Amino acid sequence: MKFTDILAVLSGLAIFLYGMEVMGSGFKHMAGGKLQDVLEKLTKKPIVALLAGLLVTALIQSSGATTSMLVSFVNAGIMRVEQTVYVIMGSNIGTTITGHLMALDVGMVAPFLAFVGVCLIMFVKNDKLNAIGEIMMGLGFVFIGMDTMSGGLAPLGQSRFFLDLLVRLHNPFIGILVGFVLTTIVQSSSASLGIIQSLAKSGLVQIKDVMFFNLGQNLGSCTTAMLASLSFNRDAKRVSLLNLLFNLVNAILFTILYMIFPFDVFYQRMAPGSVVEQIAFMHTFTNVVSSLVIFPFAQYLAKLVYVFIPDQGTVKTLQPEVEVTPKTENNAAFNIFGINVEINNMFKIVKDSINKSFDGLMEHYSVIKEISRNEQEVNLINSGISKNLLVLMSSNPNREESKKAASLFSINVDLERMSDHTMNMAEAQEDMIVSDSPLSINAYDELSELGKIIAESLECVEKIMTTGDSELLKLIKENEDRIDELCMANREIEIKRMKENEDQAGSGILYSELLIDIERIGDHILNIAESLCES
Repeated sequence: MKFTDILAVLSGLAIFLYGMEVMGSGFKHMAGGKLQDVLEKLTKKPIVALLAGLLVTALIQSSGATTSMLVSFVNAGIMRVEQTVYVIMGSNIGTTITGHLMALDVGMVAPFLAFVGVCLIMFVKNDKLNAIGEIMMGLGFVFIGMDTMSGGLAPLGQSRFFLDLLVRLHNPFIGILVGFVLTTIVQSSSASLGIIQSLAKSGLVQIKDVMFFNLGQNLGSCTTAMLASLSFNRDAKRVSLLNLLFNLVNAILFTILYMIFPFDVFYQRMAPGSVVEQIAFMHTFTNVVSSLVIFPFAQYLAKLVYVFIPDQGTVKTLQPEVEVTPKTENNAAFNIFGINVEINNMFKIVKDSINKSFDGLMEHYSVIKEISRNEQEVNLINSGISKNLLVLMSSNPNREESKKAASLFSINVDLERMSDHTMNMAEAQEDMIVSDSPLSINAYDELSELGKIIAESLECVEKIMTTGDSELLKLIKENEDRIDELCMANREIEIKRMKENEDQAGSGILYSELLIDIERIGDHILNIAESLCES
């Protein structure tokens, strides 16, 4: 094998991988924000979770990326470990669609597909047509890359070492090991499958040569998620272990079946005359059968990971700062989903701070430590969301995703400022306690009324977040107007009280500052509600 042949293989692999990336990006842009809606339904029913995993993986062209997302979702507390097992099954089936795409014989059409795709991307200003262009260009590059690899790999037919290696692949242990190592190195089962299909296209391998190799590929595809889970909590590590166990069952089951039954004859009958399509069919068949076998016992498999990774009495906490998982930093839909989750977490912390501040005011006890702790966590989440929004905007989002990003940016700012105003309230209250300057009974009654309105508006915002009911915006607007009116009226009343009783001057100034913060909190609540309804 000459140096030029090696260059041809490497360049073909590079073109192939780039084509896969562009094609996946095109599918994601075509789906727009709908991927997020699919992911939000993952926890409903097992069959829905399986189908969602299949769909998402088929679109993003990577089971590793899907599993990495599950790792981050569990790490953030959105999903339980038990709920991910069905999604993992679906993702392992969805990733096999790539092999069928690569088995298509498009010949000279591939360069034409790539050319038309490039034209649609460069010269047409339409999101949907641009997405179609990405899909066409990516698909064209996939086939061009495979043809290039096939040409570079052809001389291996004259290599004694390579021919000896093919014979050894019939050994289950060696076949699985080689498949595992190659997939681990290229970090993509689709890429290693493409290499094998390129060898088949060159006439160098038959279906019987790669059956055990394919089982090793499935195991190698687990390494992406395993690496992604290293810096996350124990539940996240359990998800990556679940993925490994699924593929381990797949490898053990079919190793036994392959040693007993002539499955190579079965695959040949399913796609006669085309080894490339036989390989694709084999990949799909093994993963579908494994899913059917494991499906009734999925929850037992989920319990098994707790045996390998026990709780050890630890308390699970959310990551305070959003993290971008491997292979998803350029995925706008996934980033939007993750940021939405952290926005919800941030809202709950701010809501808790506001409720604690009003409780402390009414009962005249210090809450400064709790509010300060919440404020620090809010600042961390705010910083993480800001970083991820920058990543999101650099990932070529479509118009709908850009609109959602703008809305999330606005909500992020409003929540952070609400937390600041709540901190101001806690500090004012602390000053009252330290100086022993309580408010008048009337002032407490006025604050109580304002607190009830604020609490009602916060509940409405939470309902909008969970149900999308934009009708609640009307009530929030009415409440905001009422807060403005009460704050203005109470400020004038307090001035009169201070004139009548000079001893109330100190607490009166603090009360005026409290009213300013409460009024600002009302404004931010309305801003958040409007942003949610607009997006």
